[in-house]
Amino acid sequence: MDQEFAWSPNHRFRIADGQLDPGAAWRITAAPEPLGTPAWMAGFSTETPPEIIMAVTDVLARTGDTIDWTGESHPALQQPTDRRTLIRTLTDAGWRSTYRGGVLDLEAPDELARVQVRLDPPGDPDDLMAHPHLYVEIGPRGSGGYPPYWQAMATTNAPAVVVDTLAQALTDPTPLQRDRDWMDEELLAHLGHRTVADPANTSPYTETDLREAAAELCEEVLEEIEHPDFMPGWHIVDRVIPSSRSRTPTTWGQLPAEQRALANLLVEDMVVAAAASAPALLDLDLGANLDPRTASRKPTPPLTTALRELPFNISDLKDAAAYAAAAQINGTDLSGIADMLHDRPVGDGTTWTWGSLPTAQHEQALHAIDRLLAGAAARTPELFAPDFRPAPLALVAPVYLAGPGHDRTTAAKPLTDRGWTTEKQGTTTVYTSPCRRLRAQSTTDDTGTSWTASFNYLLSGEEVWRVTADPRTPPEIVTALHTALAANPSELIRTAANAEDGLVPIIAAGWHDNSTPEHLMWDAPDGEMASVYRCTAPAGQMFVGESRAWQINGGKLGPGEVEGWNIEMSENIPAPLLEAVTAATADPTPVARLGRDLTSEHLLYLDVRPLAPKAASGPSARALAARTRVVLSPPAPAPATSRSTTATSPPDQPRQPTR
Repeated sequence: MDQEFAWSPNHRFRIADGQLDPGAAWRITAAPEPLGTPAWMAGFSTETPPEIIMAVTDVLARTGDTIDWTGESHPALQQPTDRRTLIRTLTDAGWRSTYRGGVLDLEAPDELARVQVRLDPPGDPDDLMAHPHLYVEIGPRGSGGYPPYWQAMATTNAPAVVVDTLAQALTDPTPLQRDRDWMDEELLAHLGHRTVADPANTSPYTETDLREAAAELCEEVLEEIEHPDFMPGWHIVDRVIPSSRSRTPTTWGQLPAEQRALANLLVEDMVVAAAASAPALLDLDLGANLDPRTASRKPTPPLTTALRELPFNISDLKDAAAYAAAAQINGTDLSGIADMLHDRPVGDGTTWTWGSLPTAQHEQALHAIDRLLAGAAARTPELFAPDFRPAPLALVAPVYLAGPGHDRTTAAKPLTDRGWTTEKQGTTTVYTSPCRRLRAQSTTDDTGTSWTASFNYLLSGEEVWRVTADPRTPPEIVTALHTALAANPSELIRTAANAEDGLVPIIAAGWHDNSTPEHLMWDAPDGEMASVYRCTAPAGQMFVGESRAWQINGGKLGPGEVEGWNIEMSENIPAPLLEAVTAATADPTPVARLGRDLTSEHLLYLDVRPLAPKAASGPSARALAARTRVVLSPPAPAPATSRSTTATSPPDQPRQPTR
């Protein structure tokens, strides 16, 4: 039961450690006969200074000519008759005494220690915990009856040699050496103390070593939030979304399923990204972290809600991320710290690891690192005060580098709004115009959704022209194509006019004309990250496999991983369709995106700004706008715990298992 016992050679005295009652975790018993019924008991709480307990055990362990360990002549087995020496020792030290109702109360001059002796009646000789004959309480008064620091007690038959030794230990003026970080702050404020050098201190670690170890742990546990066994939603499920407080308060757990899944993922992203900045929580330099993570590895979940319509904003996400990060750091207990640091070098790295330190130094280091982690957890809002790049909810421009976005379903809306019929064929959806001559279809697979539109002669079925858009094409461009496709079908089934008229939007937007006699080419003005191209060479001068089709593309297309997109249009594509695509491609209006879905290859060329929430209607709009500035709201007050001392302190949640 995790308890330890030590017996004297004559089996009359027993010292037990780790008893189930924390008020007497240390317990001493003495019996006249070996293994007999105890004649007296003494107990000490866990926090009792070891010098106090050692003073008593030293008396029991003395072996001299007057001590007979084989019989009953040991002084600690003699029946007591009075407590005059104890009382005199305390009063000579300036303790004040008060006698009332058979109980003598003595209090130290600084009012931080009290001794109570029951004289009439003396108390039950077998009762240690309820009404002991002798009771010692250390700490300030007014603690609601609970000893704020430590306590000791003894039964009626405790011998004079034991209680007198206890009184002498209580009044001994000799200073003791302590680590002030382990001291009760309230008591320390009352004590005379000074900083001393410890010549025996050969600790191989420094304060910097402790802070670096704590920073490493912070970084690891923050990154672990993306592990399948950890869910940020566990931390924030009951936390109120700050911007919802003006209306009916809403918690993250009350959001619709798809919005809740997205919010949890964005919070996870922010915590993972903040891991690289964990050393700042310990006042350490960030070092040369040249490629910090900006998002977890989990894919973006499906979302049909427009980003501007979400009931939370970036400020809300920062609040939740700070709270989740604090909970994650607080979730590492002493055993987790020991496991994670066990094999890591300490000091100069040549002699010691954290796990190989001597026991006392190892325990001291673990407690010091635990305190540093508590301080780091309280500072987690600092990690989320700056703006993120990319912002979790972002407005980005130009559109041709914005990527496919989170929702491709809206691209079909211009067709269905104009009465086009829909037919599902496995992973393909076919849309047919009312005149039956125009068709569009979408095909969805693991890479995304690709689109095709075409015009066929009604009787022969011969295809006149075709447009294809690959899965990475921004949906705004596909939507523009479909809008033109459904707006005036009669113009699209006539003999095609000059398709080059569709280049007017990019010419007006200042695109560069890099055409040659064999190739028509217009490039975007931002480093050629988008282009419109068509081969115009005579048939005999064209490369193998080359066609006269229009190629509109944007972003990185090679070499390596393809992050860009491509739309291909037949040579005889109607000008209104080409114009719709080029106009949408050159449109400078920012589009809403999830920062996690933006490609690192394109970020250098993108203008990324935080997405402002949709303005509220009515008289509360101004107040809502003020609340939704990109400023971190402090976490809500956590339950009062040892790590939750202020309204902005992080949650002191039960420690989580660590790997």
